[in-house]
Amino acid sequence: MTHDLPEPPETVRIEAPGGRRIAYCSYGDPAAVPAIVLHGTPGSRYEGVALQRAATDAGVRLIFPDRPGYGGTDPVPGRGFHRWNDDFLSLLDHLGQERATLVAISGGGGYALSAAQTHPGRVVKLILAAAAVPGAPKEAYAGRIPIVTWLNRIVRWAPPVGGSMLAGTGVFKRMRSREPNLAAWPRADRLVMSTPEYRVLSDLDTAEGRRQGMDAALTDLTGYARPLPAPLASVSVPTVFIHGDADGNVPVGVARWAHAQIAGAELRIVPEGGHLFLMEDPETLLRELV
Repeated sequence: MTHDLPEPPETVRIEAPGGRRIAYCSYGDPAAVPAIVLHGTPGSRYEGVALQRAATDAGVRLIFPDRPGYGGTDPVPGRGFHRWNDDFLSLLDHLGQERATLVAISGGGGYALSAAQTHPGRVVKLILAAAAVPGAPKEAYAGRIPIVTWLNRIVRWAPPVGGSMLAGTGVFKRMRSREPNLAAWPRADRLVMSTPEYRVLSDLDTAEGRRQGMDAALTDLTGYARPLPAPLASVSVPTVFIHGDADGNVPVGVARWAHAQIAGAELRIVPEGGHLFLMEDPETLLRELV
């Protein structure tokens, strides 16, 4: 991970049909063909700051939009992952692209899968990096860190408590202000999370992500407990999973299970990679885009 994070680029704001606002940032080579990248949960368009220099060096352009209800993008009524589909089309039209590669990181997985199922003709390739997948069976989550398991249960049982945990408010505010307890996390993630650079980026990203409140994040987490309306087998675009085998947030079993459902999909395992492997080795993703 770089020791001097670049400043976030200027935010671009566009108007979607119906007057909704969509905010995004562009990272990397502005002359390159754009790939659209969906941030994690909670998160924002600033998640791309960590990839800025590597994307520029690789000659790649990454478009990071705020998903509905995050940062500067207006919410969309409803609870399904399909809520982002129209934003995908609006971004393509705005960028002057008939088709684009679609990348999902962590909690962006369900939205990218829904868009690929609904609009396969607009997707060049689908890349799922440490991505959550709706409806994965319980056994696929073997090895998940207990606090993450409990958070996902709490957002279903007691959404206000789950929202406070995610936002670091109420009784959780003191916990957030202390040095994080990293003992439960895989070694690879501990190394990233213990750096000042990660703390700066995480604070920037999550502060922007929760600017409109925590409803979008709660919707994300509750949505992953149910499968998508269409089976994963209906994904017909070229699909690549990239996943660390030491991921304690979304265990690699989720990627293995989902990969087996999609004909022709490829699976790239990052040895000893944690959930944050892209912070240490963005090349694993950028190679798929060159």
